[in-house]
Parts: sequence; structure tokens; C-alpha cells
Amino acid sequence: MVETSAWIFFLSAVLATYVWRFAAVMISHRIEANHPIFEWFTCLAYGIIAALVARTLILPTGLLALLPLWHRLIPMALAFLGFYLLGKRLWVGIVFGETGLIALMLLNELL
Repeated sequence: MVETSAWIFFLSAVLATYVWRFAAVMISHRIEANHPIFEWFTCLAYGIIAALVARTLILPTGLLALLPLWHRLIPMALAFLGFYLLGKRLWVGIVFGETGLIALMLLNELL
């Protein structure tokens, strides 16, 4: 009986997911890709990501909270510099930020 109810929940979840996907495919040919509503959603998504990153850096939890604020802000600045100065490549910003954070942590242990 438990196995049957698990299959019913699974199939209902699949059906609920694919109904919306099917509806999106059916109306997608009538939607303009450069419509202002999509620009608004893009800005909203960027704003949410920026707020989450800022919250993580300014008010961290866990092990990141043990680092002083300047140990978190300097690698962020390095990540922005690497990203913007070297062709706006995401992986460059990540490498610069991670390298800066690791270097500051190592320097802090040596001093």
C-alpha cells in the first residue's frame, strides 16, 4: 500500500510539472523575446542574486562569520576587478575572488 501511494504522488508530481511545461511550449511562439516584461524579470533576478551575495558577505553564518569583514570585502573587490578587466568572464572573477580569499587566510595564519 505504501509503495502504491508513493507512485501516485510521483506520477501526480510529474503530471503537474509537465502540464506547465506543455502550456509554456504552446504559448512560446506568441511571446516576443525582447519584451519589456522579460527585461524586468532579468533585472529582478540580478537584484535577487546581488542581495543574496551581499547578505552572505556582510552578514554571514557558519565558518565565514569567523573571518573579519575586510577579509571578505577584499576578495570581492578582486573578483570584480578580475571580472571587468579581463573580458567579463565569470570564471576569471571566481578564480580571482577565491585566490584572494585563500591568500588572505594564509597570510593571516602566518602573521
